[in-house]
Amino acid sequence: MRVGMIGLGNMGSAIANLIAGNGYEVLGWEYNADIVQEINSDHLNSRYLPDIDLHENLSATSELQKVAGQSQIIFVAIPSAFVKPTLEPIRYQMNKDSVLVNMAKGIDGKTGLTSYQTLSLLFPGNSILMLSGPTIANEFARNMPTVVVLAGEHRQDLLSVARLLDNNCFRTRFSDDTTGVELGGILKNIYTIGLGLFDGKDITSVNFRAAYLTIAMEEIAKMGSAMGARIETFLYLAGIGDLLATSLSEHSHNRKMGTYLAQGLSLDEIRSKMGVLPEGYNTLQIILYVAEKLHVSMPLAKGLWDVIHGRYDAEYFIESFIKDFVV
Repeated sequence: MRVGMIGLGNMGSAIANLIAGNGYEVLGWEYNADIVQEINSDHLNSRYLPDIDLHENLSATSELQKVAGQSQIIFVAIPSAFVKPTLEPIRYQMNKDSVLVNMAKGIDGKTGLTSYQTLSLLFPGNSILMLSGPTIANEFARNMPTVVVLAGEHRQDLLSVARLLDNNCFRTRFSDDTTGVELGGILKNIYTIGLGLFDGKDITSVNFRAAYLTIAMEEIAKMGSAMGARIETFLYLAGIGDLLATSLSEHSHNRKMGTYLAQGLSLDEIRSKMGVLPEGYNTLQIILYVAEKLHVSMPLAKGLWDVIHGRYDAEYFIESFIKDFVV
């Protein structure tokens, strides 16, 4: 079986290498030609997975059409903002029998569609699954164990993808709530920014962090339910599991943004340091807009938005946590 990976960044490279190590041929597409060359010549991706030897079953290409036309199962692991512009040009070249597995976590600011919804519109004839859960790439790439969720409508497709991924360190569980599994992965990025605020202000209180994450989970579940997800989905791996993993990880870009905000950096300065603003920031504005239309109160998310845009500082957000944001 030929497996395709669209995007060989941190997550894409880690999943592709996992599948390759499980004995399958993987062809990955990457925009950056230097990464393609390094993977093919040295079996390394020093930019995104330093010190990880990549399996010889993994090869890379700069020709997206090769991945689309030759792969039976294709994973999509590019930032959500690039899903439509990258894949729309090949929408008629995609093999109709291919199963697509979405790992992008975000909402298109122009269309208001999630990455899963965008893929469904671009490839209406293909089966599309959602993969999410506690997946810090730098950890499972080093064989540290985790369990994730695969969501989709067709059990046979879920089993086919699970066989690619499952081993002694990486296991999958199934769900038919694609909306909830995707939203859990999208919305947790917003609240991870808040953990970065605490880091930047040297707040190490376990009580405070536990309270914050609990209330964040309440907002995520409330918003997700209003958008059509099942609330119990957020109580499992794709909800609380992903929130905890991302919030507690030192590798989180969203958490790093919060740290910079607490240090007083402007958005332009943060963008300059990080190269691109993380998914949590990109998601926050549109989620607040949707929440307003659905009459969902999200005071914690709104408070983070106000800090980001300088309406008040990180100290005020932290000091006002109980009084203003717990409703």
